[in-house]
Amino acid sequence: MLACALLLVGALTGSLLGGAPASADPKHGQGQGHAQAQQVEAAPWAPTNGGFFNNPWGDRRAKFQIERQIMAAIEHARRGSHIRIAVYSFDRVNVAKALIAAYRRGVHVQVLHNDHQYTPAMRMLKKALGTHRGKKSWDYTCKTGCRSVQGVLHDKIYLFEHTGGARDVVMTGSANLTLNAAAHQFNDLLVKKGSPSLHQTFLRLFRELKKDKKARPLFEHKTLDNYQLWVMPHPHNSAANDPVMNILDDVRCWGARGGTGTDGRTKIRVSMHSWAGERGTFLARRLRHLYARGCDVKVMWALGGAEMKRMFDRPTRHGLVPRRADGYNTDCDVLHQVDMYSHQKYLTISGWYGEDRSSSYVFTGSSNWTSSGISGDELVLRAEGPGLVKDWNTNFNFIWHKRARVVGGDGGFRPEAPYCPFYYRPVAGTGLTFSGRHWEGD
Repeated sequence: MLACALLLVGALTGSLLGGAPASADPKHGQGQGHAQAQQVEAAPWAPTNGGFFNNPWGDRRAKFQIERQIMAAIEHARRGSHIRIAVYSFDRVNVAKALIAAYRRGVHVQVLHNDHQYTPAMRMLKKALGTHRGKKSWDYTCKTGCRSVQGVLHDKIYLFEHTGGARDVVMTGSANLTLNAAAHQFNDLLVKKGSPSLHQTFLRLFRELKKDKKARPLFEHKTLDNYQLWVMPHPHNSAANDPVMNILDDVRCWGARGGTGTDGRTKIRVSMHSWAGERGTFLARRLRHLYARGCDVKVMWALGGAEMKRMFDRPTRHGLVPRRADGYNTDCDVLHQVDMYSHQKYLTISGWYGEDRSSSYVFTGSSNWTSSGISGDELVLRAEGPGLVKDWNTNFNFIWHKRARVVGGDGGFRPEAPYCPFYYRPVAGTGLTFSGRHWEGD
């Protein structure tokens, strides 16, 4: 059932597992001992550009797909270069050990955390690197947000100055450095190497974050070649000035060209971890309007608010907006809490956008479609290219068809309720709650 998804993942990441092997002698075969067989030097390892996605329902390789990209970049970081990480949650001891090993071989390691937890992995880093931000290496926990005053540090930023054969590497998306992120969540990670302007933009953001004080201005919208970056918080947010509403305002539903969209219709896909409250409702209203205008819209969420759901329950002239939920209770916790779900926060647009009838955009990052998703240290990155949209839409289709259920209907993936002997009956599949040891309230 997972073959297609894992095949794609393997194709995307084969070069990340190590340097290319030396070529065998094509005439005599490998290991023949011929003195004149030429030795081909392996190319240095380098990260691969593109989208990477883990699968919490899969085997160990599928679960840790994203973590492997980050670990490989840490392990190949060059002496004298910098690794900079800003992340909400961090409990992976193996990653902490890799960062400490990099520090001991001469890499400058700087790590920022949010203050909602203090894990053994964080303690290891603080002991090894120290906490003084004036030095070249350190581990620091911000007090609430780093550059905001009322939110949290919720960014997921991984910057590598020089790793393997690549410089100016940026990785970002929805993934924290936790076991939960691999074993219980779908996450996404965008990897871009060899982009000095993008790396420098993220570096400036990181330097603001490390000050641990209110930034001025708080909200920034930066435009680069092939990228745009929205940096939160966004004060006094409303439907009239919301960054995602502004993004959706540039969508035109008919007239997609150049192999984009669906039969001339602009194609929109949303995979959102948490989608609720007043903000969630006006974003749902906008997407429903675009579907009514003829856009090919599909939406998916793990946690959806009641008003947002009611908005999508209202039919349009084309029927209901196709929507699915991907949160499940698969274990025997007494409160029936969700333990398998998507943690992604992405939007893809393929078709007529702004002045371009053949656009291909991925919007990813840390920001949920809630009020809290706009009030703290959050980011949304827009990346351009049909290959990227294909990566993200392939991931969307896999979850949609294989690990999501129809809202208000009987279709889609519906695993058997777990049998729990101490309850003397299976756990019902209704009344799910969204908290507990496997649920991250972010």
